[in-house]
Amino acid sequence: MIKIEISEDARDFIRKKADAVTVEAMEMSGCFGAFIMPVAIEGEPAEPENYDEVMADGIKVYLSKGAVCEPEGPRIYLKGDKFIYQTLEVEGLRYEI
Repeated sequence: MIKIEISEDARDFIRKKADAVTVEAMEMSGCFGAFIMPVAIEGEPAEPENYDEVMADGIKVYLSKGAVCEPEGPRIYLKGDKFIYQTLEVEGLRYEI
C-alpha cells in the first residue's frame, strides 16, 4: 500500500474545492529532451479506472498508474502566496518514459 503525506495547508486547499485530488502524469519536452512530471489537480479524474486510488487524511488521492514512489511515499504540499496564486505540488513520485 502506498503511503501519501498531504501537508495541512494543502489538505485545507483541496477540501475547499473537492474531496479528492488527482495526480496526473504530464509529459514535458523541449530542447533538452522529454520527461514526465507529476501534477496535482483538485477533484476526481474523468476516467478513474486509469488510476490507483489511495486514501490519505480523509482525501481520495488518484495516482496515474505506473507511478514510481520513493520508499517513504509521495508528499503533496501547497506552494505560492495565498494572496496571489497557490498551486499543489508533488514530490517523491516519478513516471518513467
